[in-house]
Amino acid sequence: MKVALASTSVLALPTYRALKDSSHQLPAIITKSEKESGRGLKIEESAFIASLEGEKVIRVEDQQGLVAALKEEKVDLVVTVSFGMLIKEEALKIPSLGWINLHFSLLPKYRGAAPVQRAILAGEKKTGVSVFQLDKGMDTGALYTSKSIEMGEKSSGELLDELAEIGSQELLRAIEMMEKGVAPTPQMGEASLAPKIDSAETALDFKASVDVVVRKVRAFAPKPGAWSKLRGGRVKILEAERSNLPPKKPGEILSLNPLIISTSDDAITIKTVQEAGKKVMHAQDWVRGARLAIGEFFE
Repeated sequence: MKVALASTSVLALPTYRALKDSSHQLPAIITKSEKESGRGLKIEESAFIASLEGEKVIRVEDQQGLVAALKEEKVDLVVTVSFGMLIKEEALKIPSLGWINLHFSLLPKYRGAAPVQRAILAGEKKTGVSVFQLDKGMDTGALYTSKSIEMGEKSSGELLDELAEIGSQELLRAIEMMEKGVAPTPQMGEASLAPKIDSAETALDFKASVDVVVRKVRAFAPKPGAWSKLRGGRVKILEAERSNLPPKKPGEILSLNPLIISTSDDAITIKTVQEAGKKVMHAQDWVRGARLAIGEFFE
C-alpha cells in the first residue's frame, strides 16, 4: 500500500519509523509550510522534518496545495499525526482509502487540539490513543482501534511520548484491518472537547487546591509550562508534587530544602523550575542562586 504521512510534529516520528519498517511504501511526507521567524525572518524546518533523512517532503500552505499534492502523488491512504490542519471533503476523497488519524485520547472524549492536557486538568485516571477514519468533522470519524493506559503522575510531555509509540503500532493495526476489509465502528459514548490551551490558563493560582495546582503543572510540562510570579518575574514550575507540610497562606514559601509552597489546602514540593529567558534548573540549584527566603510569596 502507498501511504503518505501528514504531520507537523515530532510525535509523528514513531509512526514514521513504523511505516518505514513495514511492508508499505512511504512515497512522501506532507507537512505545513513553515513560517518565517527570527530577526532575519528565516524559514526554519520543524523538528519533525529536520529529523528525516532523504525523504520526499511536500509542504502545503492551504487546502488547494494539499489537493494538488494528493492528485500528484496518487497514494492509497494518508495517515495523519498532529497535522494541525482541518481536512476538507475534496482532499479527503482523493486517496482511494481516504485518511486515518492518530488521536491522543479515548474518543469520543477529548476531541480537539489538546486532549492529553485537558485530560490531566480534568483529573482523569486513564488516557489512550484512537485511530479513526477522518471525516469532515473534528475527530468524529468511525474508529478502527483504541488502546488505553494509566496516566499515573506523568506530565503531558511524558504521556504524549508514550502515546506516540503506542499509537504507531495501533496505526499499523488499523492499516491491516483496512487491507482485510474490516469496517470501522462509529464512536460511542459521551463526547467532550479539548480546545487549544490559552496562554492565560497556564498561570498558577496558589489559592486553588493542591490537586488543581499539581495537575496544572503536569498538564503544561514541559511546554508551555505553568508559571507564577516571584519578585515581579515569571518562574515556570515544570515539576511538582504534593508535600507533607501543613499549609499557611497561599503562595507562601514554607521550606527551601526542598522548596515547598503553600496552596489553599496543602502544600507542594517544587522539583524543577525555569526563570524567563534561562535554562531549566533543579529547584535546589535555583533556590541557592536566587537566595530565596522562607516567608516570601509567589503571586
